[in-house]
Amino acid sequence: MILGIVNATAKRTLIADRIDEVDQYDDLYNQVKSKLIERAAAKDGDGVIGVSFNSEIVRVSVGPKYMMLHGYGTVISFPKK
Repeated sequence: MILGIVNATAKRTLIADRIDEVDQYDDLYNQVKSKLIERAAAKDGDGVIGVSFNSEIVRVSVGPKYMMLHGYGTVISFPKK
């Protein structure tokens, strides 16, 4: 049974001395996955399928850059016997 859609976003600030760490998305993936699992559990779901991730570098005009990762998927529940 489909219970709905969940989504989550995580970001990391890129300061001047860490600007070369743009490819370090592992922590962000783990944060987003954890949030998706929590939100699926809140809907009494058994899992999340069809998960997609969108990554981007966001530049604020006078501020720092951000690494952003957004994830979303469909919450499902298995039939109960």
